[in-house]
Amino acid sequence: MSGTKLSQLDNGVRIVTRSAENFESAAMGYWVEAGGVCEDESNCGISHFEEHMAFKGTISRSAKQITEEIESAGGFLNAYTSKETTAFHAKVLKEDLKSAVDILSDILQNPTFPEDELEREREVILQEILQSRDTPDDIIFDHFQNVAFAGQSLGRPILGSPETVSRIKASDLRSYRSQYYNADNIIFAAVGDINHDELSDLLAEHLSSLKICTTDAHEKKYDYRGGVYSDIRDLEQTHLIIGFEGLSCRHEDYHTMGVLASILGGGMSSRLFQEVREKRGLAYSICSFSSSYKQNGLFGVYAATSVEKLTELANTISGEFVKICENISEKELERTKAMLKSSLLMAQESNSASCERIVNQALLFKRIIENEEILQKINSITVKDVIELAKKTLASGTSVVTVGKGDASPILSALQSHGIS
Repeated sequence: MSGTKLSQLDNGVRIVTRSAENFESAAMGYWVEAGGVCEDESNCGISHFEEHMAFKGTISRSAKQITEEIESAGGFLNAYTSKETTAFHAKVLKEDLKSAVDILSDILQNPTFPEDELEREREVILQEILQSRDTPDDIIFDHFQNVAFAGQSLGRPILGSPETVSRIKASDLRSYRSQYYNADNIIFAAVGDINHDELSDLLAEHLSSLKICTTDAHEKKYDYRGGVYSDIRDLEQTHLIIGFEGLSCRHEDYHTMGVLASILGGGMSSRLFQEVREKRGLAYSICSFSSSYKQNGLFGVYAATSVEKLTELANTISGEFVKICENISEKELERTKAMLKSSLLMAQESNSASCERIVNQALLFKRIIENEEILQKINSITVKDVIELAKKTLASGTSVVTVGKGDASPILSALQSHGIS
């Protein structure tokens, strides 16, 4: 990826940029290596709570001033929490870069956690949890994660639970921040018409008081457990996930897993879409997915159907699992590789997507991986590679989750009858 630079400030903050002179906007943000994996059963959801409270006032800005400043420039400001990181990001016109850096640096370092805002935001998060629980195609992924990594931080929901969120105090947020929001645990990324050295000087000014501390790295490999869970509800459809152990972002077969997921259920030409929807009309949508973390990963298929069609759907999916372990055509492989390569290259046309990509590479590999290297890896994938990975994945043990009227028993029977357990 030409024009990409990675450096480090004296206090340990990493900076990664990609220069794109033809872009009128700049996408940027801070990524903190703190997320769900930093939590335990007692404080589950604190990373997400911390993210919300960063926007609720700083030493120099009220919550309203934060939003007004960024929107007055025609930009937008947002944040998210994942299993392994928390991000505070913005997108503005290139001439407003300094202003955006100032606002982002302020919310990163100087939140005040005012008590009235904390209680208001607690209620907002509790409503967010309830909304998630009322959305079957949302909550099912939390159930799946919990079954796959039962009793471990990687298996707990990002939002937390009403019980844990209700007892988080401002002092807990300050303690968490002191533990993880340190210079060595933070990376700033930006993509646009940017001068890396000038941006580094600007960041050095804003981050001069940031605490220098050696933060414990979260490199733990979690135990994939697997199992079964059914959330019985009076719904029109039964939502289901059939999952297996996947691969980490750093695994040598990471891109092969992408090919496998795409052939199986990654688009309208995929096997599952054609067989389940186009030929049999069993579901409106069906997809396969691969989720990857530093040391772990998950692979699965999601679909929803009426309870009357659940058995037929389960047998159809199970049959496709068996078939993909037996035969993949060169035509399928080449079509899928072309899709992955075009997706990689098209993402460069979005500076927000490019920003996410370079920061993830810097976090995971401590270097930027050029497109040519990725394209070479994709091009080298063979039919044999995909079939071998499919066999290995489907032998890793199942995680079966349902939400709706039907339970998991027809799915388990279908898998067992096809030799999958």
